[in-house]
This record gives sequence, C-alpha cells and structure tokens, in this order.
Amino acid sequence: MIIDIRGYFDFLEERGFLDRYKDEITLEAIPKHLKLQEKKGNAIIYENIKDYEYPLFSNVFGKRDFLAAYFGCSIEEVVDVFKDRMEQRISPVYVDDAPVQEVVLKKGEFDIRDFPFLTHSQRDVGRYITAGVIIAKDPETGIRNLSFNRLQLKGADKTGLRMSPTQDLETYYRKAVRLNQPLEVAVVIGSHPVCLLSAACGPPRDVDELDIAGALRQKPIEIVKCKSIDVEVPAFAEVVLEGKLFPSELEEEGPFGDFQGYYIEEMKNHVFHIECVTMRKNPMIQVIAAGSTDDVTLLGSSREAQIKKQLESMNIEVTGINIMLCGNYLTCVIAIRKQIDYIAKNALMAAFGSFSFLKTCIIVDHDVDVFDLSDIFWALSTRLNADTGLLVVPHTAGFGRDKHGIHTTKLGIDATVPLDAWDDFERVTV
Repeated sequence: MIIDIRGYFDFLEERGFLDRYKDEITLEAIPKHLKLQEKKGNAIIYENIKDYEYPLFSNVFGKRDFLAAYFGCSIEEVVDVFKDRMEQRISPVYVDDAPVQEVVLKKGEFDIRDFPFLTHSQRDVGRYITAGVIIAKDPETGIRNLSFNRLQLKGADKTGLRMSPTQDLETYYRKAVRLNQPLEVAVVIGSHPVCLLSAACGPPRDVDELDIAGALRQKPIEIVKCKSIDVEVPAFAEVVLEGKLFPSELEEEGPFGDFQGYYIEEMKNHVFHIECVTMRKNPMIQVIAAGSTDDVTLLGSSREAQIKKQLESMNIEVTGINIMLCGNYLTCVIAIRKQIDYIAKNALMAAFGSFSFLKTCIIVDHDVDVFDLSDIFWALSTRLNADTGLLVVPHTAGFGRDKHGIHTTKLGIDATVPLDAWDDFERVTV
C-alpha cells in the first residue's frame, strides 16, 4: 500500500515512469525543462537545485498510464474507477506519528522563500505555490474542504491567495467574515496523490474530500492536528503551511500564466498569513505547471467521472470520454453507443449541465477512439453533418476566467452516424 508521495515515486520508478535529474540546475531553468519533460511524460525529481536545499518534483500525473497503473486498470477504465469510488466514503484516522511534523518552525524561524517554488511564466509577477492543497473547515459546520488555489509568495511568512467565487473555500471565508473572525487555513505540499485528486473533484458542499481521498485509496487517510490552528492535515505529507485569512484584507496579486495559455492580469486577492511551518526533516517540494498534462489530468479526471455518471443516469451507454485533449478541461469528447437517433443532443445538454465550465463538447460513435486526436478529426471530417449536428447554446454560465467572460456560448457537436445509415458508414479495416 502506498502511504505517501515517496511511496508513489517508488511505484512509478519500478514501472519506468520516473526520472531523476541529478545535475545541478538553476531554479530559473526548471520551467523550460518541465516543458520538455511533459513531452516525455514521466514524473521528475530535480535533486540538485542551485542555492536551494530541498529537491523539487513535478509531473506526477504526467500520463493517464500512471492512474491506470495505480488503480490496476486500463486507461479506458480509469473513469469508471473514479466514478465508483467517488460514491464511497472512507473517513480519515488520527495517528500519533506524523512525519510532516518532524520539524516545527514558528513565525520568525522560517522563510517560505527558502523552498524552491517557481516563477512559471515570463510575465508572472513572481514565484507561486501551485501544488498546495488548501484545507479549511466550515466555520459553522466544521466540515473540511480541500481545494487548489494559487499562492503568490510575498515575503517570509505571507502569500497572496486567489479564491474563485464558486469555491467552498470562498463560502467558508464569507462565513468567517460574518462571524468577524479569521479563517484558519492549512496549505499542504507533497501529499498522497489521492489527496490531490480529491481536492479537484468538487463534491457537494456537505462532503469531506478527505473521505473521498480515502475511498480513492481504499484505505483511510492518516491525519494529524495542526500545531497552531484547528485544522487536520495528512500526516505523511512533505510540508504544511499553517495560517489565517483575515476579514476584508486584500492586496494586488498577479499577473499569472493560467492553464488556458493566457495571463490573468493583476487583481485584488486575499492575503494568507503563515504562523507555523511543519515539515519532514528533508522535505520535497511539489510544483504543477498550469495547463500541463500534469495539471489537466489532475483537474479533469473527476470531471470525466461526473459527466459519465450523469449520462449513464439517462441510460446513455458511454464507451469512452476524454476531457484532456486541449491542455485544459474546457473541451470534452464522448463516445456513445446509440440506441435511438438524436440522443447525442441529449448527451450534449447533459454534459454541459453536469459541468458548467465545459465550453465545447463532441459526441462520436462507439467505434471512435476518444484518446486519438486523428480519429476524432476523422469523425468530424466524415460524419458531422453541420446543418443538423451543431448545437449552439448562447448566454450560459461558463468558466470565470474565460477571456470572453463568464457568460459564454457553448458549442455541442454531434458527429455520430444516423442509425439507419450505419452500414453506409462502415469503417475500412485490414
């Protein structure tokens, strides 16, 4: 059983999915090297970073094969494992021995700039924490939430923190403001991969994502109470930043290179004050490049499961789904086995309703490989009848950072064959 990210590295290395970069490298050179590493696909550990004590790792979700190997299934079956396990709940358990608290540093004893966090893009305002799992509790109910939020380094014990208006974390913050109290927050770096996956899944607000992490792992997540705040964190993580968000405190943050491939310009965002740092004796620091395969696989896997679940509830047989084609998760390709004509349009509307960020969705037949871009374009080229196969839905809520604005038009494409014409569209085989 893999208990932490280090065990996951052993697992990947045994299968040839991990590279170790042992030569000295500067922090500034790593982002471009990561671009090259993404093409290779393997996870990577930079073991010798000039002027920094701790190693850095990335690309832990660089291929779907990683998740298939972890779950013991094919890449096509990963979505079904997700779908089934996200319905389960395995609550975390407290442990006495917490490697993440081998070292405890109070305010004045640490400088988070000593960790090798990156400036990822040319116009980024500075260095960012991009792989921190944010853990907070609802001030009224005590339910834990896990999320991803970018954090701009602003000093030894201070970062900016971006929250989306639709996130549970923002709801918790507003509740704390109404109660005139700070919101206690822990930033967990280098956690078990299932903790990252659960932080990206967006379940109903009354669900503790650590319960989902346990279900994905099929074993409870070991947790420990933070040293300075009333929040629990994974005991086998690498680093935890403990701190608070104070009511109505905002500062300029950004620009930042977003996963869509554009810059988010400077804006007012929240301020995270760090009161304590706990970590292993020799911690490893995780980074995620926005828009990388690492990023999109992490954020998109649970969304595929969410969409497939919705379509199956309508008795639509889904034979394949891929939301990770375009370096983001705003476009989805779904293969179905049609039972009646025009059901593809029902599937399109259900997909858009299931995941509001989705901007473009393509439905293809069961004989099309949703993981093969050339096969998808073959279906578009030969099977799409544009006068009947397009669904344009204007004035819908979409992704808040879309350059066209949150209210956008969604495009659905039915690239399936009419049932009575199936024989005419038989594919050539050898």
